[in-house]
Amino acid sequence: MRNPLLPRGLPEINYGIRQIVGKGFERMNLGYPVIWENIGDPVQKGMALPGWMKEIISNQIQDNSTFGYCDSKGLPETREFLASKTNSLNGVQINSEDITFFNGLGDAIARLYSLLSKEARVLMPSPTYPAHTGAEKLRICDQPVTYPLHPENNWQPDPDEIREIVRMNPAISAILIINPDNPTGMIHSEKSLKAIVNIAREFDLFIIADEIYENLVYNGEMVRLAEVIGDVPALAMKGISKEIPWPGSRCGWIEYYNRDNDSVFNDLCIRLDQCKMTEVCSTTLPQKVIPEIMTNQAYEQFLAKRRDDLFSKMSLLKKRVQQLDDVECSGCQGAFYATLHFKNGLNKNDLDPEALPEVEKSLYLKWTKGLDSNPDLHLAYYLLAGTGICTVPISGFNSRVSGLRITLLEQDIERFDYMLDQLFCGLSTVFNRKRSLILA
Repeated sequence: MRNPLLPRGLPEINYGIRQIVGKGFERMNLGYPVIWENIGDPVQKGMALPGWMKEIISNQIQDNSTFGYCDSKGLPETREFLASKTNSLNGVQINSEDITFFNGLGDAIARLYSLLSKEARVLMPSPTYPAHTGAEKLRICDQPVTYPLHPENNWQPDPDEIREIVRMNPAISAILIINPDNPTGMIHSEKSLKAIVNIAREFDLFIIADEIYENLVYNGEMVRLAEVIGDVPALAMKGISKEIPWPGSRCGWIEYYNRDNDSVFNDLCIRLDQCKMTEVCSTTLPQKVIPEIMTNQAYEQFLAKRRDDLFSKMSLLKKRVQQLDDVECSGCQGAFYATLHFKNGLNKNDLDPEALPEVEKSLYLKWTKGLDSNPDLHLAYYLLAGTGICTVPISGFNSRVSGLRITLLEQDIERFDYMLDQLFCGLSTVFNRKRSLILA
């Protein structure tokens, strides 16, 4: 090329959720099955939209306007509906102009971070969902500034630590909250949220809240940012891909809170809307059906059943965890993920290839030859080679803590039970120091 195409110093962007997939296909090509636990797609795991939802969508398709453009910010009637839902929380009050639709939260995240100045920094939790860290890395050509989530305290953050990090880093302009959290399943306590809001107020920051899993809390109470934000500027990210579930709809939105309280923040909101106008609009069909689906009397029953199902699977998982040395599963309150972390850390030498059958052993040795990476990636390869379970190392979520993330999405309880059998047979060769063959 005549000129460099990438910015100097751009760090490597890894998306751990998907980079392991190629290894899984390699195992499958040898005739060995793979259990995909690497991605949060309910449909892939057998979940289907109930008939009444499909009927609403089918009926809407008969309207020719479904196939056309809609307002650049999104359908006015749907934005009014969503604004009223937020206002019913009796916290911050918004109107339809405070909501803008995007083609999924991936689109919203990428657009938001691309607009921030290179001098500004977003303080992110560690671990963090890779879409946020990846967008921040691309923008600043450096590693993100993070605050730790503490597994020994159900992955809750320490507000005093956050305050000190903000105080020591004048470039920090925003604080990111993922609630419920991905990958840990933690939900922020009201006390934690209020403390973070107070820090933002004290240092003149704004807050970004990713609340895509807000209606999938099965162990505790969900407190939304709108309920505690007060007068502090903020953006709340929401969508339908996880709860309905309809990930292929690519339908998410941002809610602007207190944009009139700060002209600089309001300029950011205006620019987000202007950029959306250059794309004309987001997909019309999912926007059209949101009010009818969410007001249907069967909707809350549908969500309640999903929450009960998640709680049951988490309970099964925790019973297995108790049988392993040094493995813990904390958080576990919302979303549909479980993170296993290792109390005393993990060393590559803890993994014994000789515990694997010959073919699986050769795969593991091939995948890890010369691999200079975190031990939990080695463990993910070890489990994939030996058991066929495709997990995600939480080092791929910019985490200081070693561990693995799995999903709670399998709809067939016998298959879920089988996955747990395989998972803990594999982990027992590491954390119970048992030299036993892994079931394939």
